[in-house]
Amino acid sequence: TWVGKGLQAVSQDRNAAAVVGINPLNMNTLAFGLGTMLAGMSGATLVDVFAWVPWIGVPASSKAFVIIVLGGMGSMPGALLGGLIIGVVESLGSGLLPDPGKALAYKDAFGLLIFALVLLVKPTGLFGRKL
Repeated sequence: TWVGKGLQAVSQDRNAAAVVGINPLNMNTLAFGLGTMLAGMSGATLVDVFAWVPWIGVPASSKAFVIIVLGGMGSMPGALLGGLIIGVVESLGSGLLPDPGKALAYKDAFGLLIFALVLLVKPTGLFGRKL
């Protein structure tokens, strides 16, 4: 269809698509709308299958925030290194505790301790620079 060809053209080369008369803004809006519609329909379909809890993404998003700030805002290598550091510290820290129940409870505390120490020493993060 012409819509599919327009979406494909804009995704490959925005300027060339505009030259041949395709409006990139309209195609981007359409792609966003289609993606949002599919995500909403998927969520509505799967809500009966899986339990829905409003705070389900909080642990993952808070850990992602810690990793990004630890590595330095806007630094991809810093985020990669921050993720590796947090992962290794949490794994090793929880492995050092003899009681597995307490180790699981304190797993996030080890990562947050390293996060606090790095921010005390270098407030911009590992790869961050002063703005």
